[in-house]
Amino acid sequence: MGFWNVEVFFSALVGAGVEFLEVLAIAYALARSGFPREAWRGTLVAVFLVGLLALLLGPRLALVPIRWLQCFAGSALLYFGSKWIRKSVLRQARGKRAGWIEHPLKDRQLGSSGESCRFSYLNFIIMVKGAALETFEAVVIVMSIALGSRAWFEAVSGAFCAFGVAVTIVLLLHGYLVKVPDVLLKLGAGILFASFGTFWLAKGIGLESSQGDLSLPILAAGYASLSFGAISWMRWRDARGAAND
Repeated sequence: MGFWNVEVFFSALVGAGVEFLEVLAIAYALARSGFPREAWRGTLVAVFLVGLLALLLGPRLALVPIRWLQCFAGSALLYFGSKWIRKSVLRQARGKRAGWIEHPLKDRQLGSSGESCRFSYLNFIIMVKGAALETFEAVVIVMSIALGSRAWFEAVSGAFCAFGVAVTIVLLLHGYLVKVPDVLLKLGAGILFASFGTFWLAKGIGLESSQGDLSLPILAAGYASLSFGAISWMRWRDARGAAND
């Protein structure tokens, strides 16, 4: 392509940004709990290991036929998109926030040696595991976007920018982290992923739309309408149920 693929860059930026923000918010909370070395070292190790895995696998994926890649990328993005849309619709309708915003260390069995000078390997391993899982999800999302669009530079650039933005938000604006519209951000990313996923999966199985690339904004508008329609309906249903009680 002779032009910058803004859609791919923005999708990778938002999708990876949500995952990186979750990782860094947990690391920041762990550091504030008395385990700064375990938090940041665990995060760096996890990002390095997952990034190395992506570098090893990425070039080999270029040998796979394009239709297979489109089917894989479309299926992966459709899975993430539908999951994020469902969670975000439920949270937005019920006025809830993501767990990593309100309780970053919930359900994490941390060691209790926060006042000790000794390095807590238990908390380090917990941080590596949690960060690796979220980073791997970000890598799958970015690679799926890149494979489906063949816009590797835009997708990877979006991922790097996402990491920089997430670090900046957590380090400089951590006091305002609870004000980040995490639900709407994840809903928007889910709509983008579902749209791209449907588009590439259709191309992969040989279904061509007469609208061409214009079908992408049409799909996005359709998913957005269904999502906000579901939010409005759930709020109306809950309000009606509360009035009848």
